[in-house]
Amino acid sequence: MNWQSMLSLIMMRLQQVIGLYAFVLGPIWVMFFLNKIVMFGLWNIFGIVPRTLDLGSLIGIFASWTMHGNFAHLLSNSFVLLQILFLFGLFENNAYRTVLKLIVASGIMTWLIGSPLSIHIGASGLCFAMLGYMIGGALFARRWGYLLACIIMGTGYWLTIKQGLMPQPGISFAAHFGGLCAGLLLGANSKHAYTSITKYSYK
Repeated sequence: MNWQSMLSLIMMRLQQVIGLYAFVLGPIWVMFFLNKIVMFGLWNIFGIVPRTLDLGSLIGIFASWTMHGNFAHLLSNSFVLLQILFLFGLFENNAYRTVLKLIVASGIMTWLIGSPLSIHIGASGLCFAMLGYMIGGALFARRWGYLLACIIMGTGYWLTIKQGLMPQPGISFAAHFGGLCAGLLLGANSKHAYTSITKYSYK
């Protein structure tokens, strides 16, 4: 690959990063303020209720990542997503489609393994799913760009990741662990999709 092709690829991926910020963070922030101002907090009742086959819980599988209990919850998830989305946008060709898959897969896993009568909201499940996807891609699909991303994230967030995977009151262990497992499975099977999109792809 010559320097012009490399520069073109870098610019394309940076544009994808900006697009991902709008694609993921936009709905999170818009729905938070709509929920507070217009819906009076009612949006959060559509969180994931494990193994419950009602409309609210099914909505939660697809949309719980846009629900946050308070501003501190929103800020903490947004801060982590800013960094993960940057790495994700740099190394993932099918970033938008993959994010949608991870949203649904982490939601289903949370629905399957969560404690009965609990309700799960927030984007932390998506954060762990994206992290799991990068780990799975690095370890099993030999996507070396994700190995670098995992080292960067692991160095800065090892304690956060460790705490997130320990059951704690008020923290959705099911979303964290379920998201991580869902991401690992999808990432481990991502090699073909990653290498077949463009001639500028890296392995």
